[in-house]
Amino acid sequence: MPVPIRLNYPAAIPVGHTIEVTEFLDTRPEKKRRTYTRGEPFQIPVIHDLDTGIRYMNHRHVSRGDNGGNDFVPNNYPSEPRSDLVVSRVYRAKVTACTLVMVEGLENQHTTLLVNPVEDVTSGP
Repeated sequence: MPVPIRLNYPAAIPVGHTIEVTEFLDTRPEKKRRTYTRGEPFQIPVIHDLDTGIRYMNHRHVSRGDNGGNDFVPNNYPSEPRSDLVVSRVYRAKVTACTLVMVEGLENQHTTLLVNPVEDVTSGP
């Protein structure tokens, strides 16, 4: 049965591709877990398209700072998530549907992937 993966970034992954999904733990103290969070790494996974080698991430997966920069100078982002993020689960899945929606108020695209999980790679603590 397909399960949805909702991303706050664009990830146009073709149907039939195999992806690796990395989910992260919410390591904030219990008191802070009741507060509003915006784009924290634990809220959205990193997606690695194993057929193309492309890794899709949110700014928070690679930087602790604000979503800085400007349209003229590219940020120097690494190609893998921050090493200080605690992984809760890694699994592989087949993409059965992919939808990108332009969210005009945010000037950004959001993605919904429908996937069939096929293999757990690791489980966290």
